[in-house]
Order: sequence, then C-alpha cells, then structure tokens
Amino acid sequence: MLNLFTKPYENERKKLEQEIKNQKQKQKELQNQPIEEPKDPFKKYKDVQTKDTLIKIDRFLFRVSQNIETISTELNVGIKKIETIKQPIYQKIGGNEESISFNATILIHHIKDYEGFKDLIKQAKPLKLTIFNQSPQKILIQRLSESSKNWVITKERSITYYSKELGISGVLL
Repeated sequence: MLNLFTKPYENERKKLEQEIKNQKQKQKELQNQPIEEPKDPFKKYKDVQTKDTLIKIDRFLFRVSQNIETISTELNVGIKKIETIKQPIYQKIGGNEESISFNATILIHHIKDYEGFKDLIKQAKPLKLTIFNQSPQKILIQRLSESSKNWVITKERSITYYSKELGISGVLL
C-alpha cells in the first residue's frame, strides 16, 4: 500500500518543463529536415505502359487514360463512278487506301510528353505506328487538330488550362 509519507516527492513542474524541452527539440529537428516534394497522384498510371497503351506513333504513346473513345479506320478501294446514258460504269483507278483517325484528351501534367510531336508531323515523313499489340505499320499523318479545353482561373487571376484535345488522322502505308 502506498503511503503519502513514504512515497518520494516528485516535482511535477520539472516533469512538464522537461517534456516541453523535448518537444521543442523534436520541432527543431523536423524543421531542419529537407522538405519532400509532393507526390504525383498519377505516378502509378504513368508507369503502366504496355497494358494501357493503345496507339504508339514513333516514340509518342497514346493511352487509355487519355480518353481515346474511338479509333476509326476507313478503306477506299479506288473505284470511280462514271455516269452514262444507259447505266453507270465503275472504273478501278489506283490502289486501295486505308486511313485511320482518333482523338485523344491530354491532361496538363502530360503535355510535356508531347513536345516535338507537331514538329515531327510537319516533316511529312512516314512514321512507325503500332495499334494495340498488332504488327507495326507506317502512317503518313495528313491532319492534326489541337484544341485547349477546360480553362480555369487561378487565385492569382491568371488563366490556365488543364487539358488539350488532339485529333489525328492519316493514311496507312
């Protein structure tokens, strides 16, 4: 049984002062530590390349996460219709032409990945194209349309956008 008279005297004030001193020391240590950069919330999606990639043109990847709704292909067999008095005549001119087109929405975090894409298209050279996991083909891009969407006014009253929509169409060689 504890007795007040036999229990040694403890100074509560000294205990509290020591605790405050320890907390101040920990606070100084935390302030001196280097600040970590904020983590990218899309990092785990950036790492997935093979399963997420739908289209690869040269070194540029277009992924499922970029809202590619459709990939349209069109086959032109090169038949010309000639109207005559009795009945129309169909004439085969040239070979078959297959074209492809798609739209992609790119977030502002990924726009840096597509720097140089427009310059590559301006060269008007056939580029390597891979769709899904099919064998590579060549594409000559005939049309590139860009539109910036979803404008936002930030606190500093400056305007930024956070997505860009690309429309790409070309002829398969």
